[in-house]
Amino acid sequence: MSTIEKTEAVVLRSMPYRETSKIVTFYTRRFGKLSTIVKGARRPRGRYGSSLEPMSYDSIVVYKKETRELQTLTQCDRVRPFLRLYDDLAKMSAGMGMIEITAMVTHDEEENAGLFSLLVGCLSAADAATKNPGHVLYCFEVHLAKILGFQPSFSRCVECSKTIGGKDSVRAEVRFHLERGGPLCESCNLPSGHAVGVSANLLQTLEVLSQISDPLDATQLEIDYQERGQVQNFLWNYLRYHVQGLRPLNSEKVASQILALP
Repeated sequence: MSTIEKTEAVVLRSMPYRETSKIVTFYTRRFGKLSTIVKGARRPRGRYGSSLEPMSYDSIVVYKKETRELQTLTQCDRVRPFLRLYDDLAKMSAGMGMIEITAMVTHDEEENAGLFSLLVGCLSAADAATKNPGHVLYCFEVHLAKILGFQPSFSRCVECSKTIGGKDSVRAEVRFHLERGGPLCESCNLPSGHAVGVSANLLQTLEVLSQISDPLDATQLEIDYQERGQVQNFLWNYLRYHVQGLRPLNSEKVASQILALP
């Protein structure tokens, strides 16, 4: 059975196909991850312009056939241009990180409206940011864990629910149990193989990120350079523990190489 379907979508990746076409993978509001063939997209005067570039937020029409893995795109129009994502290295790195992660953690044609809204909201926030666009990626990762069903807790012991942290323990190291998704107080013990050491200060930062409802607010957080590395490493390790097959982000590699140039 074939149908013509319209939905909002974010471009996850785009690659050449034969002489004039492209294969474009979208994350869509109605169908989740969807791979399409776009005929004529590489012609000099193609009608799609930049709407097929990664991170583009579009309205698309597809000719959809249930027995096909590759659907046919018939129309694609920009919903909102995130032009600043392409002009700033930090913004581009954050935005590309979001779409790379989305591509890796999702399966074909599994609808998840919450994830779609999170992705669009975070791309919009990174585009609008006047500082710290990388903090939006941290916000995306924290809320992604919640959407995928393994929401972490940062303020209470996962075994006895005792409050963790406080002014007197800002510099203390706390054990965080990756499998259970939360910290352990000094009185509780769980299998040590699943626990990593984190600072109470880091837990407080992660707790703030987890409570943010508008991703743009994440850019106002003051996180020093050293703690940014800790936040990034923790969130990546946590996602990798719960999601099989996560690979290092290409966007981070490219950004690091560019920053290393003289």
